[in-house]
Amino acid sequence: MLFSRLTRVRRGSADGLIVCQWCDSDFVSPMEWAEHDETFWWMLLRCGQCGAFREVIVSQEIADRYDRDLARTTASIVTTLAQLERERMTADVEAFTTALRLDLFDASDFATRREAPGGARDR
Repeated sequence: MLFSRLTRVRRGSADGLIVCQWCDSDFVSPMEWAEHDETFWWMLLRCGQCGAFREVIVSQEIADRYDRDLARTTASIVTTLAQLERERMTADVEAFTTALRLDLFDASDFATRREAPGGARDR
C-alpha cells in the first residue's frame, strides 16, 4: 500500500494537529484557515484517511510547527511518488525491451491509422 511506503510524521508533532482524533491516522490536512486575532489562527482540518473534519484555533507557534510538519509530509510524498514513477518506468522499459526481443511488434504497429474510403480503418 502506498501509505505504508511513506515516512510517517512523528506522532504528537504540532500538538497533535496532524493526527486524526477519530481514526488516529496522521494524514490530517488544512482545508481552510484564517487569522482569528493577532496571535491565533482558525483552521478547518480534514483527515485524508477517514474524511473527518474538525475546527481548531491555535497559536501562531503551533501553526508554524504544523506548517513545518506538513512540509515534511509533502516532501516525503514527493520522494515516494518519484520512486514509484521510476519503478513504473523501469517496468515499462523492461516490458518494451522484452517485446522487441521476442519480435512481438514492428514499426507498422506505431503507424498512424487513417480512415479508408467507406469508413473502414486502414493500416
